[in-house]
Amino acid sequence: MAAVTAVAVRELSGAPGWSALLEELRVAPGLWVLESALQDGRLGRFSFVGARPYATLRMRGTRLDWEVHRTVRPDLPAARRTRFEDPLTGLRGLLPEAVELESDAAGLPFVGGAVGWLGYELAACIERVAFPGLDDLGLPDASWQLVDRVLAHEHATGRLFACALGFGDAPGPARDRAARGADAFAEDCTRGRVARLGLPAPTEALAPSLHAPGPSAPLSYRDPETGLELGAWFDEATYGKAVELLLERIAAGDVYQANLTHRLEARFEGDPWRLFRRLARHNPAPFAAYLATPEITVVGSSPERFLRLDPDGRVESRPIKGTRPRAAEAARDAALAEALAVSEKDRAENLMIVDLVRNDLGRVYETASIDVPELFAIEPYATVFQMVSTVTGRLRPDRDVVDLLRAAFPPGSMTGAPKIAAMQLLARLEPVRRGVYSGALGYLDARGGADLCVVIRTVLARPGRAWLHVGGGIVADSEPQAEWQESLDKARALLDALAATQAEPRAGR
Repeated sequence: MAAVTAVAVRELSGAPGWSALLEELRVAPGLWVLESALQDGRLGRFSFVGARPYATLRMRGTRLDWEVHRTVRPDLPAARRTRFEDPLTGLRGLLPEAVELESDAAGLPFVGGAVGWLGYELAACIERVAFPGLDDLGLPDASWQLVDRVLAHEHATGRLFACALGFGDAPGPARDRAARGADAFAEDCTRGRVARLGLPAPTEALAPSLHAPGPSAPLSYRDPETGLELGAWFDEATYGKAVELLLERIAAGDVYQANLTHRLEARFEGDPWRLFRRLARHNPAPFAAYLATPEITVVGSSPERFLRLDPDGRVESRPIKGTRPRAAEAARDAALAEALAVSEKDRAENLMIVDLVRNDLGRVYETASIDVPELFAIEPYATVFQMVSTVTGRLRPDRDVVDLLRAAFPPGSMTGAPKIAAMQLLARLEPVRRGVYSGALGYLDARGGADLCVVIRTVLARPGRAWLHVGGGIVADSEPQAEWQESLDKARALLDALAATQAEPRAGR
């Protein structure tokens, strides 16, 4: 029998500011941050942070391994367990369901539930596709933390909220535990003890990563702008040959578009936390993320929303296709934005993915609810312009967030069209697994909502090494050299941040 879940929220007064609380919390095990570093009011209203999950879940194909670190739910005693089943069904079975809700929580999109990511290769459990690429990083296909404490920050007002979930066999005990948890969490925040999260002293910390860096890539070169020594699985010539092969398959009618990616890696002795904070300052994005897991530290600065689901069933996806670099000189910068806006190639590429997203979501949407309120919008970021469209609709009453993920994953902007044919073709061309990259990252709220970004502009870090993927959509009029350059344009902000962070001493913990 599932536990009854209650939610309690306390607005903080007299607490340090958001940045100070982040710095205090970074010492807590299992730290995660979902930060809207680009605060535009629409995509960046709230940011969230937490640590010390009560349980963790890792998926490798149909194998689900979960560990309960704190016994807070009567249906989840402290233990380590493994079972074999469909991974999304297994995720659904472990998510809490909030039925007792304080009115103060109504305006907050996330109060607790799960934080984590679905890796690209999880698609093998959803669609008929295999991924033979080298699995040198050995990451799980998905990783989730079940969280019962969330600190929320509303950017426009500066308000801070301490959120707590409480669990019980009946509504009364669940409400009491949530209220006590929120009170203790709020007190810890205002008394400089935020890393305690209103919880008892931990009995077991999450283990740090013990993984050694993966093998070096077969190709190496020096980045001319940063001086970083990079390993790469493609160079311009081999990437160009892969583009030409895709162009042949496009001409034959097998696919209309395919998103070809490649991985870069570098020695990195810097602090991933400082890398995250640097990206937030110099390359702000609406879906910045920091996830410290035992296997890998994920540092993201994604501009692209994969799926947002409101508890009332409203859904939004914002696929990105179309990129131009930024320029320092204002007139040149404006000309580049205009060139992207009128580019027939980029508009066609973007429209293909919009149609793919509409088709995916049509499996679980209410009839005739799908709309495209925004098409070919140009959004500026620190180093690039992006072409973005918006697809909206309403989920059918008999469907939930897991049904939505099953219908839409992996993100169509990272595959191509038709989706399955593009994935099958790309799997034969890309020599290493994408892993976290090209998947989805964010939160699943206990009330049934969710907000997940597409994992792009993201660094994976282990002691001594960092990895990042980049790529782009190949269509009939793609030019190999231009596609290679576009992929490097997308890597620029990350490479600059890696080099600058590498030169800094690591922060004390």
